[in-house]
Amino acid sequence: MGLIDLFDDIGDAIFGNKRFNELRHFARSKNFQIRRKVVAEQLHVDVKTMQFYDETKAKRIKGYLYKKDIKFDALTQIFDLYYATNTNITTTIFLYDTTLLDLPRFIIKPKSGLSKLGNIFSSTEWSSLSRDFDKDFVVESNDMNYMRMMITSHFAEVMLRLGEYTLEGNGDYLVIYKKSRKVDIVDMDNIYDDGLELLDIILNDHSNELV
Repeated sequence: MGLIDLFDDIGDAIFGNKRFNELRHFARSKNFQIRRKVVAEQLHVDVKTMQFYDETKAKRIKGYLYKKDIKFDALTQIFDLYYATNTNITTTIFLYDTTLLDLPRFIIKPKSGLSKLGNIFSSTEWSSLSRDFDKDFVVESNDMNYMRMMITSHFAEVMLRLGEYTLEGNGDYLVIYKKSRKVDIVDMDNIYDDGLELLDIILNDHSNELV
């Protein structure tokens, strides 16, 4: 156990851990199992190559929730990823793991304010699908042909509902997060359900294949 973990445990013992107590209540209400801590390095290599992970920084997982989704034969997980820095930056991760997926590496992330401003004068291929999606998100992948089939109008609607959240995929794994933000418990259920809806669209919405 490192010094950071030791001090963390001492702090929890003395002052309690409000976040973990909230997560435990959420887990009970939504039928998740919960563990206090998980070693971040145990995540699959396909997950650790995603942009949110940042292998250059030491990190910890706290408040790890997990349950099996029968419909998609998926292990679904929610956890707080703590970066061991002076500011103790935290990102809440929604992770969906199923062998039904076979995703190329991709990331769909919110555009910056300047990028959105630039869209007043230009657009990308996504504008024909959804002007709002084209305005708000940037799509990067090593297989853009796959992305053109995956991003349907329904998919774009869910991403717009998520707003400032980022979506990453690789192999069997789909991840949702808002960079350097800890998701409030009251918002957690909706984000989790949006992830399941995106998973359903990726697996079952083949409308773009007819185009």
